[in-house]
Amino acid sequence: MSDQYRRLIRASELVRWAYCRRAWWLQYVRGHEPANPEPLVRGQKFHQSHRRYVERADMYRQFALLAALAGLGVLFIAIALISLHL
Repeated sequence: MSDQYRRLIRASELVRWAYCRRAWWLQYVRGHEPANPEPLVRGQKFHQSHRRYVERADMYRQFALLAALAGLGVLFIAIALISLHL
């Protein structure tokens, strides 16, 4: 497949096409920019902030899983040591 047909299609482009095919055509085929880009800029900033939040939440989830596994390891070692002394 030719590279001219292989490009990333973003969700915002699909939304624009679903909402108004003419607006999609004007922006992505003809190259006209929206008259009011401020909502798009706000949306991009929101999604960047949300992405950082999700990445941080995933990091905390991974840390919690490691802490739980470490706790289980300590518990098994303690049980083994106690059973040796009985």
